[in-house]
Amino acid sequence: MSGEHVQFRSAKRRRTEDRIIGAAADLFLEHGFKATTVRGIAKSAEVSVGRVMSVGDKDAILVRCFDRWIGQLQDGTYTAPPPRRVSLSKRGGHDAAGTSVVSGARTTSAVQRHLLDLFLPFLEFFAAHEDLSRDYAAAMIRVKGDPEVFNALAADLQDRLSGALASIGISEDHARASASALYDSYLGILFRWAATTMTLAEATDALLAIIAFHTRVRSPL
Repeated sequence: MSGEHVQFRSAKRRRTEDRIIGAAADLFLEHGFKATTVRGIAKSAEVSVGRVMSVGDKDAILVRCFDRWIGQLQDGTYTAPPPRRVSLSKRGGHDAAGTSVVSGARTTSAVQRHLLDLFLPFLEFFAAHEDLSRDYAAAMIRVKGDPEVFNALAADLQDRLSGALASIGISEDHARASASALYDSYLGILFRWAATTMTLAEATDALLAIIAFHTRVRSPL
């Protein structure tokens, strides 16, 4: 009975935390990071301020929200109001003939398009919520923790990247190394974007240039 009681309390705690993160996510998207308060999160989640603080401060909760959004974007279950769509001329994509173009200058292969398409939902989400994304980048530096973006979410996306690289004849070891480097480059571009006047088109071009480098077929060692 004691074990069942512990499991029940643990499940209840997880449900409460999920409700807090969900409430915070809605408030952050609607009002922004600075205008959202811990008290407001508590009211929306129908819990005490202390219960919210047991999950973390605003920085930690924002990181948890981004873990959730990124996970949902990654597995195709993102159901929040869709981000602002950016025109082809601003972000790059596919023209009528199916050729992938970024800023009207770079033609890509099918594999390069596929790799870029794995990243585009995240880039577009960040572009749609630039101020909040900048707050997220700052929070990532301040928070001492282990965000999922560096763990399970990273491993899942790197597996997809590695598979795409292997499909064009890159050796398994090189594919895994390049997938890791691509993921780290993507995170670096996001931090650069957050700290500068970089545009979505520029971020996309920068990422595509790195993809082009890593999609050169290499001979096994």
